Amino acid sequence: RRVLSVVTACLMTGVASAQAARPSFAVTPVSLNNLSALPDTKEDSAAIRLLTTETRARLSSCGYAVVADSGTAPSGAAFGASYLFQHADVAAQLGADWHADWVLVSRLNRIGPWVAEWEVQVVSTRARRAVDTRVVELKGLSRDSSLTARLANRGAAWLVDQSLQAVAHANGDSASAKRPCRA
Repeated sequence: RRVLSVVTACLMTGVASAQAARPSFAVTPVSLNNLSALPDTKEDSAAIRLLTTETRARLSSCGYAVVADSGTAPSGAAFGASYLFQHADVAAQLGADWHADWVLVSRLNRIGPWVAEWEVQVVSTRARRAVDTRVVELKGLSRDSSLTARLANRGAAWLVDQSLQAVAHANGDSASAKRPCRA
């Protein structure tokens, strides 16, 4: 009976440890995908930096390890701004090189002066593919610095929440898929 209690306690500790282990994430810098007739602006550049920062901060505040940038995305004439978004296998390899379990690759699709869509691909380094893509519409981004800050903060909260649900679903964890980090 005593041996059974010890074995049960050891098994429960192992299960609790497995549940407590959270995946690590790499967050690539948001790229600008300007679909509008307007030229890129310094406000767009500031907004994409802020979106990247807010995403990393949100993951960290939810208790997830965020891998510091230990490398750079491919660059050069052959690689456009959305290269990693279009090549999840390359993003997965970068994530693996950075020792991350998952990579969040995102781009800001600038549609017009008031409307943008922020897309995030959730890439599994183990499966070497994107398991989901989530989108949030940001109206008024880059029009006013306080509005941009608010949109970046709330947009990151929503996208991280949705991305974590995608990770939970991909891992077959329906218990954590509800709302792992409330926006």
